[in-house]
Amino acid sequence: MKRLNKKIAIITGAASGIGKAITQRFSSEGANVVIADYAKDKADVLAKNLASKGANTFPIYFSADNLESCRQLINSVFEHYGQIDILINNIGGSNLTLDKDIEHLDINYFDEIFHINIRCATYLTQLVIPFLERQNGGNIINIASISGITGDYQGTYYGISKAGIISLTQYTATQMGKKNIRCNAIAPGLILTPAALNNLPEKNRQIFLRHNALPYLGKPEDIAATAAFLASDDARYITGQTIIADGGLTIHNPTVADMNETMY
Repeated sequence: MKRLNKKIAIITGAASGIGKAITQRFSSEGANVVIADYAKDKADVLAKNLASKGANTFPIYFSADNLESCRQLINSVFEHYGQIDILINNIGGSNLTLDKDIEHLDINYFDEIFHINIRCATYLTQLVIPFLERQNGGNIINIASISGITGDYQGTYYGISKAGIISLTQYTATQMGKKNIRCNAIAPGLILTPAALNNLPEKNRQIFLRHNALPYLGKPEDIAATAAFLASDDARYITGQTIIADGGLTIHNPTVADMNETMY
């Protein structure tokens, strides 16, 4: 199925993890994908691999904490393709040695994480809108997190910034809807990216699995499938929404797993 045929899609953080899965899925759906990533070597390798399968990609260096890099990205893509149809604001993260509970936060880390997690998405959104208007519409998808919806024992800055991404989604959709520009977000739960597999011990993964409603944990391809739907005309009447893709982790009373063990 080629739901994104000939569309020009910019994906930030596109060379690994969820971004890589979205790149691969969008390419399979017929999109021309801009692989924007700080790790240009990985972007080049991914582009070469996809080209061998007939995909059209454009790997480009991109630094999320640099406003000039944001401007260069949007301008370079338009110069290369002459159009922009889709923006995926995927970049985000946190250093949990600094991003702790509210009592022990390193305030000096504030600017860095907010620049990467929300300033970048806000500015790229602002920059891309004039180009989407030229095509009488377009699509923006922001990768948020369930951390922006529920509280946690650490990662306070990450959660606050992802809550901001959800709000950015609503404001963008509200203000740009009459220009036929849709904006939605995806809030993943635990996704088994290489980073998660390398840094999260198996016992911690089992905790998430125990509290999931579904009997398995998510993969990057699950988020890519959701993004492909939201970017396509199949979702033409959906805007301003945050799709929670967490295996049912946040849908229930937190005592469910314990109650199940006492009943069966």
